[in-house]
Order: sequence, then C-alpha cells, then structure tokens
Amino acid sequence: MPSQVRVAGVVAALSVTSDLTRGHPVGEAMRSCLVATELARRSGLSPPRQSEVFYSTLMRFAGCAATSHEAAAHFGGDDIAVRAKGDLTDTANPAEALRFLAGLGSGSEKLRVLARIPRVPGLVTEAARADCEVGAGLVALLGLPAAVSESVLCAFERYDGKGAPAGRSGADVPEPARFAAVGYAVAMFDAVGGSEQAVATVTRWSGRALDPEIAGRFLDDAEGLLGLSRAEDAWAAVVAAEPTPHRYFDDDDQLDDVLAGFGDAADLKSPYFQGHSRGVARLAKAAAAQLAGTDAGLAYRAGLVHDLGRVAVPTGIWEKPGPLNPDEWELVRLHPYHSGRILARSPVLEPLSAVVSRHHERMDGSGYPMGVRAAELDPTTRLLAAAEAWHGFGEPRPYRQAMTPDEAARRISELPLDRDAVRAVLAAADGPAPSFPALPVDLTERELEVLRLLAAGLTKKQIAERLFISASTVHTHTVHIYGKCEVTTRAALAMFAMRHGLAATP
Repeated sequence: MPSQVRVAGVVAALSVTSDLTRGHPVGEAMRSCLVATELARRSGLSPPRQSEVFYSTLMRFAGCAATSHEAAAHFGGDDIAVRAKGDLTDTANPAEALRFLAGLGSGSEKLRVLARIPRVPGLVTEAARADCEVGAGLVALLGLPAAVSESVLCAFERYDGKGAPAGRSGADVPEPARFAAVGYAVAMFDAVGGSEQAVATVTRWSGRALDPEIAGRFLDDAEGLLGLSRAEDAWAAVVAAEPTPHRYFDDDDQLDDVLAGFGDAADLKSPYFQGHSRGVARLAKAAAAQLAGTDAGLAYRAGLVHDLGRVAVPTGIWEKPGPLNPDEWELVRLHPYHSGRILARSPVLEPLSAVVSRHHERMDGSGYPMGVRAAELDPTTRLLAAAEAWHGFGEPRPYRQAMTPDEAARRISELPLDRDAVRAVLAAADGPAPSFPALPVDLTERELEVLRLLAAGLTKKQIAERLFISASTVHTHTVHIYGKCEVTTRAALAMFAMRHGLAATP
C-alpha cells in the first residue's frame, strides 16, 4: 500500500545519484547521514530535529547536476572532476584554491581555465545558488519540513562565512546544514585516506568550514563514529537510523512526483536532455495501452528515472560534437547500468531496475551495457527501449539536429527493436507508420506472428483461436515457416527465433 512506502528508503537509494554527480564513492551520502544523525542524537537534539539533520544530509547535494553544463564549459569539460576535487579543497585558502584550479583541464583548455580565475567567485556563487535551489525543490516534493529546505539552500555555506551563495556564518547557517557538513567531511576524507585523514581534516577545518562544536563532538569518538559509517549495508543502516516518527509517502501520485523530480534533476546534466525523461515516460505509458503484456505503470515510472545514471558521465562527453573515443564510449555505455544500480537498492524501486538498466539493449544483442538478446527482454523493457529511441530522435544533440517525424520513423524502423513495441510507440506519438526492413528468410508479418506462437509451444488450434484465423490457414503458415527456417522441430524453431531477435516473451 502507498501509505507503507518509507520516504527514507527511497531517498537513501536516490542519494546515490548525487554521489555519482560529484565523482564520489557510491554510498557517501548515506555514510555521511549516519555520522551526522548520530552526532545530532549525541548532541541532545529532539527526534524531530534529528530528522531534519537526517534528511538534510541525504538531500544536501541532490540538485548538484543543475550546473553540470556550466561547470564543464568553464572548467575543462569534466564537471565530475571539478566537483570531486573541489569538495576536497578548502577553497577559502588561496593556495589550495589556486592548486585546485591549476589542476583542471589540459593543454589549451587549462590555459582557458586559468584565464577565468578572476571570474571564479561569481561563477561559484551562481552555481551554488542554482544547485541548492534545485535541491530545495526536490525537498518540497518530498513534503519535508521547511528546515530541511533551508539547510539544502545552505549546502555550500561555511561556518566562517566564506561559503556561497550568501556568505552566511556561525549560527546563521542552519543547524542541520552544520551537522551535514561535518558528516560529509568525515565520510569524504575517510574514503580518501582512512581514519587518520578524516580526523586530520575535521581538525583542520574546525572553525573554518565546520562548526567547531559539532566537529569536536566527532573528534571525541572518531573511531566509533567512523565504524558506524562503515556499515556493510549502508542503505539498510540508514533506513534503520531514521529518527521517529518515520515518514511515509502520501500516495502513489506523490511517489511519481518525486521520481519525476529526480529524473528532471538528472536531465539538467545537459540542456540537450531537458524534458527527456518525462517525455519518454509519458510516451511509454500511452504506448503500453496498445501493447499486450506490458505494464503501463511500470513503463511510466521506469521512463521517469531511466537516465539517472547519465550523471556519472562527464558533461563534456555528452556535449561532444564529434565521435566519441573508445574510453568515452565505454563511459556512455555504462549509464543504464548506473541507473539500474541506483534503483536496485530500494525494494520499492527495485522492480524498475531491470527495466531501466536495459533501455539501450537491442533484440539482436547489439545494445548495451550487457548485450542481452530478445529472450531476456520482457515486453515492458522492449517498449521503453522503443519509446526512448523515438523520443531521443526528436531531440537535438550536439552532433545532429532533431529529426523530423519521417526521418525518425525511418531510423527507428532500421533498429533491432521489437516491431510491436515500435508500432505501439509510433501510434501513441501520432507518428508515421514504420517501414521495417524485410524479415529473415523472407518471413511475412503474419508468419512472424505464427512463428512466435509456435516457438512458445502453442498448438495449431490455440494459434488459430489466438489470431482469429482457421486451423487450415495456421497449418499452411506452419509448413511455410518450417521450410523457410530450415528446421523440423519446435525447439529448433525457438532457437532460430531467439538467434534472430524474433522471439516473443509471454
């Protein structure tokens, strides 16, 4: 029931998106949350205030894909490297800040980065404001307290007032944000250099980036808190650590709104992607109504979050106008895998995982990331793949203009996608009819229908009833099919169907 869906479990899983956006180890947001929440408890905060710390920490960087395009454009093309290095830098220290900027980009791009140094403070302020506003918008969708929104809006503020965007300092920085800052410092530097590095950095940053009182409480029991953060199953530990009373989604509609919001935030990775996930979701849902065996609700939700993993690929690669080199292409090929792994952590979102992780797979095994074939692609996955392809063809990319409907129809007809799924998608989009190439061994469309049912084990009588044709017509088709495929048994016919990407799933 919707009333039983815990907000904590969904948010904890989706927090991995911000880890990938920032180039940090998967699970860092969750480990930071465990430290910050325990520090809040030990500081004597009431359960409601502990809850504010809990959610402020998980959501602290939820909007950080917002300025990926700008970060890539200004600082060398790799927005992920910019964030990963910047988070580990005390940017209020001029020497550290200069070393950080000097390490960005390469060749002539490095010179352009250095030439922008006078503009960096203004760029940082605007970027912080944008990232935080997007994150606060996601907090609102979750129905979390205003204190959480205010804390997310101050994610880049510092205790010493040298942060952004407003330069707030001391107690003027919201309390949950100050706990979250310590939690992240602990988790980040523990991952970089273990306990020694975490303790040294919290000590050095105390009174500067970090609230000295909260930092001191960590230093009082650094090993104990670090041990807590290293839980074997971080997701389960975070869900168990949520302060009472636990929060639940109001209904399915609210959960859909949250998934749509996180999909939108991931689409901010590049202006080329804005609106992509919602468009794919709506199209998949409409097409599912025309295609038997598909789950419209599953198709819609999977569409909303199918590209969360895009944040793990530098924006400079997504916006490259020319061909990708092998290393760049390998990163792109992994983005559906990342989407699936983000969702697999939550039992509520796990049903979406298999669908989204295969939205670039193809019937003949030529897709990615795993190269699976038709027999391993269920009807909803096949539908999402077709919907994503069609919608993407209608959007501009750095290497091509948006395709016209006729161009897109020709292109999608050439891809090794499920033909029924393509027909349903084009019909739902009011697009042109597909123009598929000839089927293997000159099979007709009707023979393909009969072949699929024969391969699935149906009798000729059952096939006749299913297709509303006579048994004698089925017999004639069967003779032609076995002859064209040069087989004599159902098992061999099924192998032929799978080899050629023709097999249907129940």
